[in-house]
Amino acid sequence: MRALSPRAILVIGWLGFLLYAYPGYMSFDSIFQLRESRSGYLIDGHPPFMAVLWRGLEMFIAGPAGMLFVQSAAFLVGTFLILRTVMSPRAAAIAASLVTWFPPIASVMAVIWKDSQMTGFLLLGFGLIIQGRRRDHLLGILALLAATLMRHNALVITGPLIAIGLVWNPKYGFVKRHAIAVAVWVVITLSAQVISGALTDEEQHIWHTSLALCDMTATLRFTSATISDEELAREAPGVEFWLDHVQERARTEDLSDDFVGNLWHLTYRLIALPNTEADRQAVSRAWKKIVLGHLDGYIAYRLEISRRLLGLGDEPVRSPVYNWFTDIQDPFFSASVIDHDATGSHVQDLMREEIHVLGVTPMFSVIVYAALTLLLIPFAFIDRRIVALIASAVTSELILFIIAPTTDWRYSYWLVVAVVISTIMLVARRMRRA
Repeated sequence: MRALSPRAILVIGWLGFLLYAYPGYMSFDSIFQLRESRSGYLIDGHPPFMAVLWRGLEMFIAGPAGMLFVQSAAFLVGTFLILRTVMSPRAAAIAASLVTWFPPIASVMAVIWKDSQMTGFLLLGFGLIIQGRRRDHLLGILALLAATLMRHNALVITGPLIAIGLVWNPKYGFVKRHAIAVAVWVVITLSAQVISGALTDEEQHIWHTSLALCDMTATLRFTSATISDEELAREAPGVEFWLDHVQERARTEDLSDDFVGNLWHLTYRLIALPNTEADRQAVSRAWKKIVLGHLDGYIAYRLEISRRLLGLGDEPVRSPVYNWFTDIQDPFFSASVIDHDATGSHVQDLMREEIHVLGVTPMFSVIVYAALTLLLIPFAFIDRRIVALIASAVTSELILFIIAPTTDWRYSYWLVVAVVISTIMLVARRMRRA
C-alpha cells in the first residue's frame, strides 16, 4: 500500500466499487430517463439535463454504464479532494475509497438516479471550490451548476456549500467574501432554471398534478375542522372532486397497510387532474385555501411523512437497497424498450445479497444519521468546510418536510453522505492535532 500512489489507490477503489455496481442498476425512473434521452423530446418531470448528458454518453457507450462511470468517478474524486484538506493525499485516497464502498453510500451510487448524479457533482464541485486556485473555483462552480440541474431541491444544498465553503480571495474581508459566495450561488441557481427551461420541450406542471393534490387530501384527513362538500366547493372553486362526502372519505380510508401508496391512490380517486391553465390556477387557489386555512391538518400530515422518512414509522423494517438491472416492477418490458439487460456475476450476486442483509440494520437507519448530525454540530465550527457540509445536510433534510412526495430512503442520501464525510474530517483533524 505504501508503494501505491494516491491516484493508483483511487483507481483500485473505483474498480472495487464497479465490481458491485457495473453496469449500473436501473429503476422505473432510470428507464424513463433513458427513453427520453433517446427520443430527444424532453419534459420537466425528470431533469432534462440528465437526459442530455445521457444522450452524449451514449455516443460512446450504450446503456447505463457511461452514467455509472460519471457519477461514481465524480463522487470518488470529490470525496478525495475534500478529505485531502485534512489528511495526506494517500490517506485521503484510502478514506475516499472506503467511503465509496460504505454500503449505504454504494447502494445508491450504483443506481442511475438523479439523486446519485446530483451527489457526485455536489462532492466534486465542493471539493474544487475549497481548493486555493482560481481555476479550481471555476471548475467547481460548473460542477455545482451540473448538480443543481439534476434536482429541484439542490439549491438548498448548494447554498450552504457555496456561501460557507467558497473563498474567492482570502484577502477579502468577511462581508465581501461571503457576498461574493452568495452571488455565485444565486447565479448558479438562476442559470440552472434558465438552462432547464431552455432544454424542456414540454412542461408537466408536476406540483399541480401531484403534490398539491396530495397535500389537500391529507390536510382534509388530518385537520380537526369539519368541512362539508358545500364549504369545500366554496374553498376550492374550479377543482373537480370525483366523489361526494370528500372529507369523510379522506378520513375513513384505511391507510395502514401502505400509508403513502394508499394516500396517493386515495388522492387520485377524490380529485380530478387539472388539464388546463385555468384548472391549474384553480388548484393553486384551492391549495392556499385548504392547506393554509387548515395548517393543523397540513402540519400533522407532513410530520407523519417526516416520521416515516426518518424510519420511525410502524411498518416492518425493509431493506431500502435497489439493485436490479431493469425496472423490477416490469423487468421484461423495461429490458425490451431500452434494449438492455444484464446478469450479475457470482461475486456480484453475493455482494448484492449481503447488502440486503445490511439494509435492515441500523447502518441504513436515517434517524441514526440525523442524530449524528446533531451531535456533530458543536464540533463542526473548528473548520468552515465541515460547517458547510453539516449545514447543507440539515437544510437538505429540513426541506423534505415540505417537498417529499413519498418516504423513499434515497431522499435522505445527501444527509448520509455529508455526515459520513464530516465525521471522517473531524476524526482526522483530531488525530493530526494529537
